[in-house]
Amino acid sequence: MLGLVSNYKSDEHTIVGGELSLWLNRLVADDRERKGKLFLVRYNELEVYVIAEWLGKPKDVFVDVLNIGKSLGNFTSAEARELRNRLFNPIGSEETKRSMTQTDRDYYSNLQEEDSIETERQELVARGE
Repeated sequence: MLGLVSNYKSDEHTIVGGELSLWLNRLVADDRERKGKLFLVRYNELEVYVIAEWLGKPKDVFVDVLNIGKSLGNFTSAEARELRNRLFNPIGSEETKRSMTQTDRDYYSNLQEEDSIETERQELVARGE
């Protein structure tokens, strides 16, 4: 969902106020490009909360910045650090490439491991064990 660009629709999205929204405004108060553009939105159908950024005027087009999950209680200091890094220290193309390559390796490694476990299980079944 991160990086997903959406058109705001009041029946699909709910803008959430409260302390976290106020904190988001304070976070970017000195950033001329982002001031007033960060907000907290709930995807009504998915029932998840996301920190998002307006790409143009408010209540138009926005991009997801950080998925919080189904509960605002999931937003911890670790997520706050992650948000700051994404906003103020975005990774470059080389870091993105390395991250994607590592993710692919992990995925295929897990597939191979699952395949070998399944093969071993089938051999045991064939022997009647």
